[in-house]
This record gives sequence, structure tokens and C-alpha cells, in this order.
Amino acid sequence: MMIAWRALLGLSAAMMVPSTLGLIFVMFADAKARGVAIGVWAGGISAGVALGPLLSGVLLEGFGWQATFLVAVPVMVIVAIGAPLLLPEHKDKAAKIDLFSALLLVASLLAIIYGIKRFATQEPALPSVGLLVAGALVGLWFIIRQLRATQPLLDVRLFANKTVSAALIVFMLAAAALGGVYSLFTQYLQSVQRLSPLQAGFAILPAAAVLIVVSTLAPIFARKFRPGNVIAIGLATQVIGYVLFTQLDEGTGLALVIASFALTYPGVAPAMALTTDLVVGSVPPEKAGGASGLATTANDLGISLGVAIIGSIGIVAYRSQITALLPDGLPAAAETAATTSVDGALVVAETLPGDLGTALTTAAQQAFSSGLNTAAIVSAAIAALTAIIAATRLRHIRPTGEETPGA
Repeated sequence: MMIAWRALLGLSAAMMVPSTLGLIFVMFADAKARGVAIGVWAGGISAGVALGPLLSGVLLEGFGWQATFLVAVPVMVIVAIGAPLLLPEHKDKAAKIDLFSALLLVASLLAIIYGIKRFATQEPALPSVGLLVAGALVGLWFIIRQLRATQPLLDVRLFANKTVSAALIVFMLAAAALGGVYSLFTQYLQSVQRLSPLQAGFAILPAAAVLIVVSTLAPIFARKFRPGNVIAIGLATQVIGYVLFTQLDEGTGLALVIASFALTYPGVAPAMALTTDLVVGSVPPEKAGGASGLATTANDLGISLGVAIIGSIGIVAYRSQITALLPDGLPAAAETAATTSVDGALVVAETLPGDLGTALTTAAQQAFSSGLNTAAIVSAAIAALTAIIAATRLRHIRPTGEETPGA
């Protein structure tokens, strides 16, 4: 039931995000004003993602996990009532919804992502390979269907535009690098640093504040400097943050932990704010809806692949380390729980006698830190590669301040 209702929430969010982006392009015809609007849009989304754990921490400590869902109900009621009254209407009366294409896309992505995640569970490899192959074939079917459709669900022909293709690649890779480490980092704060959910939320807050500022400033910098270079600088800053992540362990001071994330998280803001504008602004107005759909799909796909691939690498590193670090005399059941996840190890450690429980806790925290370090190395390599792609593949894009009114 939890998975089913969360899927419905995800579907609803996926309907809202491209719609808000599309409205920005309808409401802001001026390129400079549109750039600032997209920067605020990107900052709002990312700040919400960062502030969510803080609010959740307050609710978890004061009430229970159900409250983290109930608190959104009055907010969404206001949105549901206010949006039709306050937002301008813009629609294509000739547009049709291709539900079968949507099912093909979902089936393809689920098979690929689940296949990747299975590799980290140390289960037989053949089913995982089968899922990847099946996902790729269904994805190919989806692409062929879009090429033949007069009104495709996702206009894959837009990839022929070099600006669109380069911006989407940058957007997806940047999201993948951050998504994988973010999922491990939030767990590191609670499992290794032993912070409560509320404390973990406060630890993320400085990075969220910096991200809001960077998201707002990125379009302004893009008026004087090439957008590709602005994006590359943000990603290069991320590389430094990821390198700091490789130094985190169970004994690291909280100040360095917060500083590492404050460098890493805001570094994705220029990619979010500028690539979206580049993608939608590089196509004719009648294709803006399809372009915005591609942009949001690239972001969601990047995050999902990052969690699946980089997160799985971190889990594999944890399991390879914990096996060698387990203390002697550990019961078989406790050993199984410890090798499965860091949470399992910490829960079991609380049931063991003094020194044995302490030793298991230390081993689990050390192993999970090693997993985070390994994942950060992968993310650093991806961010560095993405910075190079942004600086080279987007070098033909001039600063927005140099554009003429007819450009």
C-alpha cells in the first residue's frame, strides 16, 4: 500500500513540474526575465527537497511518520483551489495523451533501474541482465513509436538539436552524480554521525540556503559569461565537494561534514537553472511543451540512475568492507543483519552485550563511511566529465545579455 500510494504521489508531482515550467515560458517572453524566473523555479524545487528533511524531522520527533504525509494535505488543498484561479490557462486543444507510450516508458525505466539495483543485492546475475535487456528493448520500442507518432509523448527528434542534446546530457549526468551521493549522505548523517532526523535536517539547511542564492544568481551570471562556462564552474565546485566527501568517516567533525555538502549541493544549481532554459529556448514555441517534458524527464531519470548505480556501488563497498570488519563471536543472525545494511547492523548492535555491540557499531559505521567515500569518487568523476561536456558542447551559446531581441 505504501509503495502504491507513493507511486500515485510521484505521478501527480510529475504532472505538476513540467506544467509549471511550461507556464514560465508562456508568462515570460523576455529572455532575461525568463532566465531569472527559471532560476527561482529551480531554487524553489531544490530548496523544497532540502527543507523537507528538516520539516520531517520535526514531525517525526513530535508525532510520527504519518504526520509527514498529513502535513501536505492542507497545502495541496490550497494549491488545488488557488492554481485554477490565479494561474493563466495555456493548452493545445489538438494535443492527445498517448497512454500506451507512457506505459512503455515507465516499463522500460523500471526494468532498467530495478535490474541495476539487483546487482547490489548479490542475487543471481542472470535475472538482472534479463531485466536490463528487456528494459532496453521496451525503450527502443518507445523511441520507434515516438518517431512514428504525429504528436509524440516525448519528441525524441529534439535530440537532433545540438544545444538540446548537450544540455540534456549535462542535466542528466549532474542529477545522477548528486542523486546517488545525496541518498547515502542523508543516511550517513543518521547512521554514522548519529544525528536525529531533526538534527540531520538542520545539517542540510546551510547547503539549501546557498543553493537558493546560486540558483537566483546563475541566470544573472549567464548574461555576462557563457552559460556553458557558468555550468562548468558549478560542476567543478561539486568536484571539490565530492573530494571532501571521500575524507568523511565515523570520526569526522560535523563542521567538515556540513561544509562538504554546502560545496556539493549548490554546485548543481547552474545546471538546473540554465540547461532547462537552453533546452526549451532552443526550440520553436510550438515544441516548448515537448522540450520541457524532456528536461524534467532527464532530471528525474538522472536522479533515479544515480540512486540506482552510485547508491548500489556504495552498498557493494559497504558489504565488502563489513565482512572483514565484523568482530569475532558475532551470532549468525547478527552477522546476516549486519552484512545486509548499516541500519540492520546498528539495530542488532543494541541487542548485543557491551563491547561486542560497540565493536559492531564501529565496524558498521566504518564500512558505511567507506561506501560513501567510494560513491563520492564515482560522483566526482561524473561531475568532472560533465563540466568538460558543458564547457565544450555548449561553448557556442553566447551570454544571454548579448542576444538581440530577434535572436
